[in-house]
Amino acid sequence: MEFLPPESRIETVTSAMSLDGHLVSTRRFTAPGTVEATLASLRERCGAEAATCVESRHGGWAVLSVRDGEGWRTVQLRARAGGVEGLETRWTPQPTPPASDLRPPVDVLPAEARVVRRIAHDDPGREAATVVALVDAPAGPTARGLRARATRVGFVADPALGLPAGNAAWFRGGPDRSGEAIALRRDREEIVATVAPHRDGTAVVLHWSRAR
Repeated sequence: MEFLPPESRIETVTSAMSLDGHLVSTRRFTAPGTVEATLASLRERCGAEAATCVESRHGGWAVLSVRDGEGWRTVQLRARAGGVEGLETRWTPQPTPPASDLRPPVDVLPAEARVVRRIAHDDPGREAATVVALVDAPAGPTARGLRARATRVGFVADPALGLPAGNAAWFRGGPDRSGEAIALRRDREEIVATVAPHRDGTAVVLHWSRAR
């Protein structure tokens, strides 16, 4: 059942993003009428779906969150000229993936890296994933190892891709400036990674993408 008012103009922002065990989709919408009238329409749909609704206000935004049998849906909206505008975000739980699925599609992390977060994107014209990992080794050896593994599978340095960091030491690298940004390319694939000292060793944030 479509949750937004039937007269809404809807644009998909994300349709298949995976985040912390949830499939996340986001839609942008505009609709005629007032905020209060739109909220009344949304409440009516909550009743039709026998769903639990929670409302709140933050500044000029009205927020309505709905929990149903499939997960959470949140609609945030505000007044605009001629009607309302807002976002609808849908969170649907997914089965917990095996640890191997949390690593990046092109795995240039060391085998012992502990992946703490993986976000899969479905961007227009590209597939992409962002991985946050912790490594016990210092930042310098971690960065050198990442570059070496990427080179072995055909990636080459592309400083322009990582501007403004490029080949320079990363500004958050700490007193010894051991952190850095790494930008690599292989055909239609790109990797941009930051490596920096962390209290638990070294933190790596790696963004991989490939043109469709």
